Amino acid sequence: MRQTVVRLAKSYTPMIKFVGARHPVVQHTGGAGAHACALDGIAPGSSQCLPAAEYLSKLKPFEVVSYKVKNTPKKGVSETDKRRLTFTDRALHENEVASVLDLPKRFRVRPLEDPEIDVINAGGAR
Repeated sequence: MRQTVVRLAKSYTPMIKFVGARHPVVQHTGGAGAHACALDGIAPGSSQCLPAAEYLSKLKPFEVVSYKVKNTPKKGVSETDKRRLTFTDRALHENEVASVLDLPKRFRVRPLEDPEIDVINAGGAR
């Protein structure tokens, strides 16, 4: 018998060492509760919760808006005036675009290709 085979034929020992005891398994009592970041403890499916279709129907399309700080003739611009912004309609300057679709090709997000989509759908494994 070869010595190297005997030396390598020992039992498998995992390289990962877990510190501490096992964590307890928490049993949930069922029913979805309010999210920790929800305002006023609104629970999913409650009467205060808007359905997604209703919420999305109220959204306005994205629009580039330019603002200008309203100046007071007295002592320049105060802190409260900085918060009050008024809309000023103006033409776009050089190197400004009104939409992401107007960007040059090198700055646009490139579309996914079929091999990339297949890898994503496979969960990242090939």
